[in-house]
Amino acid sequence: MEKFLHTEKELLVRLREGDSFAFEVLFYKFNGKIKGFATKMVPTQIDPEEIVQEVFVKVWLQRETIDVTKNFQSFLFSITKNLILDHLKSAVNRRLYFVGEYFQQDLFTEEDTDLKFSAEAEDKLLGLIQQIPERRREIFVLSRFEGLSYKQIATKLNITENTVDSQIRNALSFLRKEFRKMAILFFLCFFQ
Repeated sequence: MEKFLHTEKELLVRLREGDSFAFEVLFYKFNGKIKGFATKMVPTQIDPEEIVQEVFVKVWLQRETIDVTKNFQSFLFSITKNLILDHLKSAVNRRLYFVGEYFQQDLFTEEDTDLKFSAEAEDKLLGLIQQIPERRREIFVLSRFEGLSYKQIATKLNITENTVDSQIRNALSFLRKEFRKMAILFFLCFFQ
């Protein structure tokens, strides 16, 4: 008759060996605590149950590397925190992708003149534009703020249209990257 598993250390040793019963016992022992922790940490758009499932999938996949001498609950909370941060970063990146596409296609197209920014966002944008190298900034401003076509800019500055295109792409890439950094820092500071 198999010895009854009752200590956490015994359960972890068995888990390391691939024992699914030990895994199940640990899941039922800790899933409520993990769900409670996740519920406090995540915005309402993220399902805490999904986080719990991901945590235990990671535990199963990493079972052979679990240190049975260390606190298992701390290990679980560490995985949970990292997964939550991954979810938040992913949400930021998805939002920034759509905002970035809107930003690129609408804010800086010749057709859009009605988009209104808050004073703070507008100040930040103008500050970032000032960080663009001088010649690139000049091309960018002529295109996006003065409404000149690539051909008109090329003629005015005695450069090729390809150069105009390249400089504007580089300026947009810089602006998107800087806005992404700001948003990620905001989310990391806010949710830690």
